[in-house]
Amino acid sequence: MLETMLPLIFVLLGVYVWQNALKAREQARALGHDLCVGACVQLLDQSVSLSALALARNLDGRLRLRRSYTFEVSLDGHDRHRGGLQMLDGRIVSWSLPFTHAPPAVTDVHGSNVIALRRPDPPRNLH
Repeated sequence: MLETMLPLIFVLLGVYVWQNALKAREQARALGHDLCVGACVQLLDQSVSLSALALARNLDGRLRLRRSYTFEVSLDGHDRHRGGLQMLDGRIVSWSLPFTHAPPAVTDVHGSNVIALRRPDPPRNLH
């Protein structure tokens, strides 16, 4: 009995993993788009690509998949720069973007604990 059910179980498991990966990729694309809008850069090709998978612990201490995605952005429409983000449990863990203005405030659907910091003003000469 188990011998006949085993192929079906593997197929269903494969479909689940594939659907989970597609959902995470779409969420990363939406979060990457939001980052680009906040940084006043353009997300090129409207896509992200998975660059790495690793195990990491979430806030509860459970092992989860940490997914790293890369994408390309443009500052003025004539150039290409690489950006990236890392997600754990559907939340942004870290990101990198080239930007010319203040860094974007990161928001996600789960409520972020990231605080956008201002760049310090240059020291003034008092003489």
